Amino acid sequence: MKQSRLIATTALVATAGIANAQVAVSGAAKAGLVYNSEGQQKTRLLSSATVVFDASGESDGGLTFGFNTNFIVTNNGGSVENDDTTVYMSGAFGKMSFGAVAEADEVAGLSDIGWDGLDVDDVAEALVGDEVGDLLGQSFGHNVNYTYATGPLVLSASTRMKTAHATDAFDRESYAAGMKYSFGDYYVGLGYADHSADVGNPSRGTVKVLSAFGGASIGAIKVAALYSDATVKDGLGNKAGAEAYGLNASYTMDALTVSLGLGRANFDAVLGQADQKSIGIGAAYNLGGGASISGGIARVESVGDENQGNKTGATAKETRADIGVKFSF
Repeated sequence: MKQSRLIATTALVATAGIANAQVAVSGAAKAGLVYNSEGQQKTRLLSSATVVFDASGESDGGLTFGFNTNFIVTNNGGSVENDDTTVYMSGAFGKMSFGAVAEADEVAGLSDIGWDGLDVDDVAEALVGDEVGDLLGQSFGHNVNYTYATGPLVLSASTRMKTAHATDAFDRESYAAGMKYSFGDYYVGLGYADHSADVGNPSRGTVKVLSAFGGASIGAIKVAALYSDATVKDGLGNKAGAEAYGLNASYTMDALTVSLGLGRANFDAVLGQADQKSIGIGAAYNLGGGASISGGIARVESVGDENQGNKTGATAKETRADIGVKFSF
């Protein structure tokens, strides 16, 4: 998200061991309409404002450190919500991040379609990062990430470590690794994740995911693709599989960007998940000065009975659309 400075960078009082420190505040706001053909309220108004705090400093030894935290104010009674906080430190050794971090197997993902996001990309990304946990009703989100970049190569590793307030429901072991290599206007990458999961009876099982992705920027055209394959094993050693893949493409002409998104996810029947596919188109127009207008329309389909894993069941179809304005400060 493009963010211009809301408040000028503020110098902090120097203390021992700190050579330089600064705090910056930026923000964003949006307002628009969201439509879902299967929703209880098909069309609704959505608006929110986000305030972002960034703090950074540097020690006498050259260690860079800081944090980022977001606060969202929604139109639902003006409620305020903390939308992730990340603490980091970096140097010649790379960058260590703690808190709300990216899973390492998602070093490159797909963009969504629309103004607020129609979740077209979620179908293609169903098995990477912490998304695979949603399929099983479990949390695989990581809280520690290490990334090292040298020239065109980026290497990353992440995990989920126990916290003081962790419970069994959110305390599963989960690891991931990823790499991305860029050459000119192109990039390729690989990701791998290994999660402990509650699968079957006995419930202790594993989910292992291997993913590959690539992309290119050719003039006004940008393309990104992702493929992932998962093996799910229950406590007795029984295996089930799943695969997901997708594509995102965009074309920019002056201030107008038009985009297309495709996604497909296939699951073994024993997983109790319906196969899914998605397609969406969107457009965004840059009004200048940090303002833009955008929107999109998408169709997301689920095939079969999710509870029984019946691949011959009925197909559920959702039409989703949105349109609205965005402002950055």
